[in-house]
Amino acid sequence: MKTIKKILATICAILFVITAVIALFAFNFDRQAFTAETYQKAFAREDFYNRLPSVLADATTSLIAGQSQFPVGLSGMSKEAWEAFFHTLLPPDTLKVMGDDVLNSTFAYLNMQTDSAQLNLAPLKASMASDTGAQAVFAFLSTQPDCTFIQIAQITVSLLSGGQIELCDPPAELIPALTPIVQGQLQIAAAVIPDQVTIISAPPQNDPRQRLQTARLFMRFSPILPLALLLGLTILAVRSLKRWLNCWGVLFFITGSIAFVMSLLGAPLFGKILQRVLANRMPLYLPTLLLDYASDLASAMVQTLLSPVLWQGLAFALIGFGMAVISYFVKKKK
Repeated sequence: MKTIKKILATICAILFVITAVIALFAFNFDRQAFTAETYQKAFAREDFYNRLPSVLADATTSLIAGQSQFPVGLSGMSKEAWEAFFHTLLPPDTLKVMGDDVLNSTFAYLNMQTDSAQLNLAPLKASMASDTGAQAVFAFLSTQPDCTFIQIAQITVSLLSGGQIELCDPPAELIPALTPIVQGQLQIAAAVIPDQVTIISAPPQNDPRQRLQTARLFMRFSPILPLALLLGLTILAVRSLKRWLNCWGVLFFITGSIAFVMSLLGAPLFGKILQRVLANRMPLYLPTLLLDYASDLASAMVQTLLSPVLWQGLAFALIGFGMAVISYFVKKKK
Protein backbone atom coordinates (compact mmCIF):
# COMPACT_ATOMS: atom_id res chain seq x y z
CA MET A 1 0.00 0.00 0.00
CA LYS A 2 2.84 2.39 0.86
CA THR A 3 4.50 1.69 -2.48
CA ILE A 4 1.30 2.51 -4.37
CA LYS A 5 0.93 5.75 -2.40
CA LYS A 6 4.52 6.71 -3.20
CA ILE A 7 3.98 6.03 -6.90
CA LEU A 8 0.73 8.01 -6.93
CA ALA A 9 2.35 10.83 -4.96
CA THR A 10 5.25 10.96 -7.43
CA ILE A 11 2.83 11.07 -10.37
CA CYS A 12 0.87 13.86 -8.67
CA ALA A 13 4.09 15.81 -8.04
CA ILE A 14 5.25 15.55 -11.66
CA LEU A 15 1.81 16.42 -13.03
CA PHE A 16 1.53 19.32 -10.59
CA VAL A 17 4.71 20.92 -11.88
CA ILE A 18 3.64 20.51 -15.53
CA THR A 19 0.07 21.71 -15.04
CA ALA A 20 1.04 24.52 -12.66
CA VAL A 21 3.48 25.99 -15.19
CA ILE A 22 0.85 25.72 -17.94
CA ALA A 23 -1.77 27.26 -15.65
CA LEU A 24 0.49 30.21 -14.81
CA PHE A 25 0.86 31.02 -18.50
CA ALA A 26 -2.76 30.24 -19.46
CA PHE A 27 -4.37 32.14 -16.56
CA ASN A 28 -2.21 35.23 -17.10
CA PHE A 29 -2.65 35.06 -20.88
CA ASP A 30 -6.41 35.19 -20.41
CA ARG A 31 -6.08 38.18 -18.07
CA GLN A 32 -3.52 40.11 -20.14
CA ALA A 33 -3.95 39.23 -23.81
CA PHE A 34 -7.54 40.42 -24.14
CA THR A 35 -7.23 43.92 -22.70
CA ALA A 36 -6.23 47.04 -24.62
CA GLU A 37 -4.03 48.21 -21.72
CA THR A 38 -1.55 45.38 -22.34
CA TYR A 39 -0.84 46.54 -25.88
CA GLN A 40 -0.88 50.20 -24.93
CA LYS A 41 1.94 49.44 -22.49
CA ALA A 42 3.87 47.61 -25.22
CA PHE A 43 3.40 50.53 -27.63
CA ALA A 44 4.62 52.95 -24.96
CA ARG A 45 7.68 50.79 -24.26
CA GLU A 46 8.61 50.76 -27.95
CA ASP A 47 7.81 54.48 -28.42
CA PHE A 48 5.46 53.25 -31.14
CA TYR A 49 3.69 56.48 -32.05
CA ASN A 50 6.88 58.53 -32.29
CA ARG A 51 8.51 55.92 -34.51
CA LEU A 52 5.46 55.28 -36.71
CA PRO A 53 5.93 58.29 -39.08
CA SER A 54 9.43 57.04 -39.89
CA VAL A 55 8.12 53.54 -40.57
CA LEU A 56 5.29 54.89 -42.75
CA ALA A 57 7.77 57.07 -44.65
CA ASP A 58 10.08 54.12 -45.28
CA ALA A 59 7.16 51.95 -46.45
CA THR A 60 5.77 54.71 -48.71
CA THR A 61 9.16 55.40 -50.28
CA SER A 62 9.66 51.71 -51.07
CA LEU A 63 6.09 51.26 -52.28
CA ILE A 64 6.02 54.06 -54.87
CA ALA A 65 9.62 53.85 -56.03
CA GLY A 66 9.63 53.17 -59.78
CA GLN A 67 5.82 52.81 -59.94
CA SER A 68 4.48 54.44 -63.10
CA GLN A 69 0.99 55.13 -61.71
CA PHE A 70 2.40 57.70 -59.31
CA PRO A 71 3.54 61.18 -60.39
CA VAL A 72 7.26 61.45 -61.09
CA GLY A 73 7.64 63.98 -58.28
CA LEU A 74 6.18 61.56 -55.72
CA SER A 75 8.36 58.70 -56.93
CA GLY A 76 11.45 60.79 -56.33
CA MET A 77 10.48 61.94 -52.84
CA SER A 78 12.98 61.12 -50.13
CA LYS A 79 12.16 59.26 -46.95
CA GLU A 80 12.84 62.45 -44.97
CA ALA A 81 10.19 64.33 -46.97
CA TRP A 82 7.57 61.67 -46.35
CA GLU A 83 8.52 61.49 -42.68
CA ALA A 84 8.09 65.26 -42.30
CA PHE A 85 4.70 64.99 -44.00
CA PHE A 86 3.41 62.15 -41.81
CA HIS A 87 4.85 63.65 -38.64
CA THR A 88 3.12 66.96 -39.30
CA LEU A 89 -0.20 65.54 -40.47
CA LEU A 90 -0.35 62.81 -37.81
CA PRO A 91 1.63 63.89 -34.75
CA PRO A 92 2.18 61.29 -32.00
CA ASP A 93 -0.72 62.60 -29.90
CA THR A 94 -3.16 62.16 -32.80
CA LEU A 95 -1.79 58.71 -33.60
CA LYS A 96 -2.14 57.69 -29.96
CA VAL A 97 -5.80 58.78 -29.89
CA MET A 98 -6.48 56.75 -33.04
CA GLY A 99 -4.45 53.80 -31.76
CA ASP A 100 -6.18 53.74 -28.37
CA ASP A 101 -9.58 53.93 -30.06
CA VAL A 102 -8.88 51.02 -32.39
CA LEU A 103 -7.43 48.91 -29.56
CA ASN A 104 -10.44 49.57 -27.33
CA SER A 105 -12.82 48.84 -30.21
CA THR A 106 -10.98 45.63 -31.18
CA PHE A 107 -11.00 44.17 -27.69
CA ALA A 108 -14.59 45.23 -27.07
CA TYR A 109 -15.36 43.13 -30.17
CA LEU A 110 -13.22 40.16 -29.08
CA ASN A 111 -14.82 40.25 -25.61
CA MET A 112 -18.26 40.19 -27.29
CA GLN A 113 -19.22 43.61 -25.97
CA THR A 114 -19.85 44.82 -29.54
CA ASP A 115 -20.48 43.13 -32.89
CA SER A 116 -17.79 45.00 -34.82
CA ALA A 117 -14.43 46.73 -34.43
CA GLN A 118 -14.04 50.22 -35.87
CA LEU A 119 -11.12 52.39 -36.95
CA ASN A 120 -11.92 55.99 -36.01
CA LEU A 121 -10.75 58.33 -38.78
CA ALA A 122 -12.21 61.50 -37.22
CA PRO A 123 -8.81 62.66 -35.83
CA LEU A 124 -7.25 62.25 -39.30
CA LYS A 125 -10.09 64.20 -40.92
CA ALA A 126 -9.82 66.94 -38.30
CA SER A 127 -6.08 67.17 -38.88
CA MET A 128 -6.53 67.40 -42.65
CA ALA A 129 -9.22 70.09 -42.39
CA SER A 130 -7.28 72.23 -39.89
CA ASP A 131 -4.12 74.31 -40.26
CA THR A 132 -2.17 71.11 -39.58
CA GLY A 133 -3.12 69.71 -42.98
CA ALA A 134 -1.82 72.76 -44.86
CA GLN A 135 1.35 72.73 -42.76
CA ALA A 136 1.92 69.08 -43.68
CA VAL A 137 1.53 69.88 -47.39
CA PHE A 138 3.96 72.80 -47.24
CA ALA A 139 6.42 70.76 -45.17
CA PHE A 140 6.21 68.16 -47.92
CA LEU A 141 6.75 70.72 -50.69
CA SER A 142 9.66 72.37 -48.86
CA THR A 143 11.82 69.37 -49.76
CA GLN A 144 11.30 70.04 -53.50
CA PRO A 145 13.19 72.44 -55.81
CA ASP A 146 12.02 76.05 -55.84
CA CYS A 147 8.98 76.77 -58.00
CA THR A 148 9.31 78.71 -61.22
CA PHE A 149 6.79 81.42 -62.09
CA ILE A 150 5.04 79.09 -64.55
CA GLN A 151 4.82 76.35 -61.92
CA ILE A 152 3.30 78.77 -59.41
CA ALA A 153 0.61 79.72 -61.92
CA GLN A 154 0.00 76.07 -62.74
CA ILE A 155 -0.27 75.14 -59.04
CA THR A 156 -2.82 77.90 -58.41
CA VAL A 157 -5.00 76.85 -61.36
CA SER A 158 -4.73 73.14 -60.45
CA LEU A 159 -5.63 73.73 -56.81
CA LEU A 160 -8.71 75.72 -57.80
CA SER A 161 -9.79 73.21 -60.45
CA GLY A 162 -8.77 70.03 -58.65
CA GLY A 163 -6.21 69.07 -61.29
CA GLN A 164 -2.82 67.45 -60.78
CA ILE A 165 -0.13 69.77 -59.49
CA GLU A 166 3.57 69.78 -60.16
CA LEU A 167 5.55 69.36 -56.98
CA CYS A 168 7.86 72.27 -56.12
CA ASP A 169 8.64 74.56 -53.20
CA PRO A 170 6.66 77.84 -53.46
CA PRO A 171 8.30 81.04 -52.21
CA ALA A 172 7.54 81.96 -48.59
CA GLU A 173 5.71 85.16 -49.52
CA LEU A 174 3.15 83.16 -51.56
CA ILE A 175 2.37 80.59 -48.86
CA PRO A 176 -0.24 82.83 -47.08
CA ALA A 177 -2.07 83.22 -50.40
CA LEU A 178 -1.87 79.51 -51.24
CA THR A 179 -2.85 78.32 -47.74
CA PRO A 180 -6.63 78.93 -48.04
CA ILE A 181 -6.67 77.15 -51.42
CA VAL A 182 -4.77 74.16 -50.00
CA GLN A 183 -7.03 74.07 -46.94
CA GLY A 184 -10.12 74.13 -49.14
CA GLN A 185 -8.91 71.15 -51.16
CA LEU A 186 -7.97 69.26 -48.00
CA GLN A 187 -11.40 69.93 -46.50
CA ILE A 188 -13.03 68.56 -49.64
CA ALA A 189 -10.81 65.46 -49.44
CA ALA A 190 -11.54 65.06 -45.70
CA ALA A 191 -15.29 65.24 -46.33
CA VAL A 192 -15.05 62.21 -48.64
CA ILE A 193 -13.33 60.10 -45.95
CA PRO A 194 -15.78 58.26 -43.65
CA ASP A 195 -15.68 58.96 -39.92
CA GLN A 196 -15.23 55.27 -39.18
CA VAL A 197 -14.13 52.17 -41.05
CA THR A 198 -15.21 48.70 -39.96
CA ILE A 199 -12.16 46.49 -39.44
CA ILE A 200 -14.03 43.31 -38.59
CA SER A 201 -17.61 42.37 -37.88
CA ALA A 202 -19.28 39.32 -36.42
CA PRO A 203 -20.64 36.81 -38.95
CA PRO A 204 -24.35 35.98 -38.69
CA GLN A 205 -23.52 32.32 -38.00
CA ASN A 206 -20.59 30.32 -36.59
CA ASP A 207 -19.06 33.25 -34.76
CA PRO A 208 -15.40 32.30 -34.05
CA ARG A 209 -15.54 34.38 -30.89
CA GLN A 210 -17.67 31.66 -29.30
CA ARG A 211 -14.78 29.21 -29.64
CA LEU A 212 -12.44 31.87 -28.28
CA GLN A 213 -14.68 32.34 -25.23
CA THR A 214 -14.66 28.58 -24.63
CA ALA A 215 -10.86 28.51 -24.80
CA ARG A 216 -10.69 31.47 -22.41
CA LEU A 217 -12.96 29.65 -19.98
CA PHE A 218 -10.47 26.78 -19.82
CA MET A 219 -7.64 29.28 -19.31
CA ARG A 220 -9.55 31.01 -16.51
CA PHE A 221 -10.10 27.78 -14.59
CA SER A 222 -6.73 26.20 -15.44
CA PRO A 223 -5.37 26.61 -11.84
CA ILE A 224 -8.00 24.16 -10.55
CA LEU A 225 -6.18 21.06 -11.88
CA PRO A 226 -2.77 21.76 -10.29
CA LEU A 227 -4.52 22.70 -7.02
CA ALA A 228 -6.36 19.35 -7.08
CA LEU A 229 -3.11 17.50 -7.77
CA LEU A 230 -1.41 19.37 -4.92
CA LEU A 231 -4.24 18.42 -2.59
CA GLY A 232 -4.00 14.78 -3.70
CA LEU A 233 -0.24 14.80 -3.14
CA THR A 234 -0.71 16.27 0.32
CA ILE A 235 -3.23 13.57 1.28
CA LEU A 236 -0.99 10.80 -0.05
CA ALA A 237 2.43 11.89 1.16
CA VAL A 238 2.23 14.51 3.91
CA ARG A 239 2.12 13.33 7.53
CA SER A 240 3.95 16.13 9.34
CA LEU A 241 4.67 19.86 9.23
CA LYS A 242 8.27 19.18 8.20
CA ARG A 243 7.18 16.97 5.34
CA TRP A 244 4.55 19.50 4.24
CA LEU A 245 7.05 22.37 4.16
CA ASN A 246 9.63 20.29 2.32
CA CYS A 247 7.21 18.79 -0.21
CA TRP A 248 5.41 22.01 -1.09
CA GLY A 249 8.63 24.02 -0.94
CA VAL A 250 10.44 21.84 -3.48
CA LEU A 251 7.46 21.78 -5.84
CA PHE A 252 6.92 25.54 -5.61
CA PHE A 253 10.62 26.18 -6.19
CA ILE A 254 10.75 23.93 -9.28
CA THR A 255 7.49 25.32 -10.71
CA GLY A 256 8.46 28.94 -10.10
CA SER A 257 11.96 28.49 -11.51
CA ILE A 258 10.67 26.91 -14.73
CA ALA A 259 8.04 29.64 -15.19
CA PHE A 260 10.61 32.37 -14.45
CA VAL A 261 13.17 31.05 -16.96
CA MET A 262 10.55 30.48 -19.67
CA SER A 263 9.19 34.01 -19.22
CA LEU A 264 12.68 35.48 -19.28
CA LEU A 265 13.59 33.76 -22.55
CA GLY A 266 10.12 33.95 -24.14
CA ALA A 267 10.16 37.50 -25.56
CA PRO A 268 13.47 37.39 -27.48
CA LEU A 269 12.80 33.82 -28.65
CA PHE A 270 9.34 34.74 -29.93
CA GLY A 271 10.81 37.81 -31.64
CA LYS A 272 13.29 35.65 -33.57
CA ILE A 273 10.58 33.16 -34.57
CA LEU A 274 8.29 35.95 -35.73
CA GLN A 275 11.12 37.58 -37.68
CA ARG A 276 11.63 34.36 -39.64
CA VAL A 277 7.90 34.02 -40.30
CA LEU A 278 7.61 37.63 -41.46
CA ALA A 279 10.73 37.38 -43.60
CA ASN A 280 9.13 34.54 -45.55
CA ARG A 281 5.71 36.22 -45.90
CA MET A 282 6.48 39.93 -46.24
CA PRO A 283 6.32 41.30 -49.82
CA LEU A 284 9.73 42.03 -51.32
CA TYR A 285 8.96 45.70 -51.98
CA LEU A 286 8.55 46.45 -48.27
CA PRO A 287 11.72 47.61 -46.49
CA THR A 288 13.60 45.51 -43.94
CA LEU A 289 12.97 48.30 -41.43
CA LEU A 290 9.34 47.15 -41.25
CA LEU A 291 10.49 43.60 -40.53
CA ASP A 292 12.81 44.72 -37.73
CA TYR A 293 10.18 47.06 -36.32
CA ALA A 294 7.46 44.38 -36.36
CA SER A 295 9.80 41.98 -34.57
CA ASP A 296 10.67 44.57 -31.92
CA LEU A 297 7.01 45.40 -31.39
CA ALA A 298 6.04 41.73 -31.13
CA SER A 299 8.82 41.12 -28.61
CA ALA A 300 7.61 44.10 -26.56
CA MET A 301 4.03 42.79 -26.58
CA VAL A 302 5.17 39.30 -25.55
CA GLN A 303 7.31 40.82 -22.83
CA THR A 304 4.28 42.71 -21.52
CA LEU A 305 2.19 39.54 -21.65
CA LEU A 306 4.85 37.48 -19.86
CA SER A 307 5.75 40.07 -17.23
CA PRO A 308 3.17 38.85 -14.66
CA VAL A 309 4.33 35.24 -15.14
CA LEU A 310 7.94 36.35 -14.64
CA TRP A 311 7.22 37.94 -11.26
CA GLN A 312 4.78 35.26 -10.15
CA GLY A 313 7.30 32.57 -11.06
CA LEU A 314 9.98 34.38 -9.07
CA ALA A 315 7.59 34.69 -6.11
CA PHE A 316 6.77 30.96 -6.28
CA ALA A 317 10.46 30.07 -6.40
CA LEU A 318 11.31 32.30 -3.42
CA ILE A 319 8.36 31.05 -1.37
CA GLY A 320 9.28 27.47 -2.19
CA PHE A 321 12.92 28.04 -1.30
CA GLY A 322 11.86 29.66 1.97
CA MET A 323 9.55 26.75 2.85
CA ALA A 324 12.31 24.23 2.10
CA VAL A 325 14.79 26.13 4.27
CA ILE A 326 12.29 26.39 7.14
CA SER A 327 11.59 22.65 6.89
CA TYR A 328 15.28 22.02 7.56
CA PHE A 329 14.95 23.64 11.00
CA VAL A 330 11.68 21.94 11.91
CA LYS A 331 12.31 18.96 14.12
CA LYS A 332 11.06 15.64 12.91
CA LYS A 333 8.53 13.92 15.14
CA LYS A 334 9.86 10.83 16.82
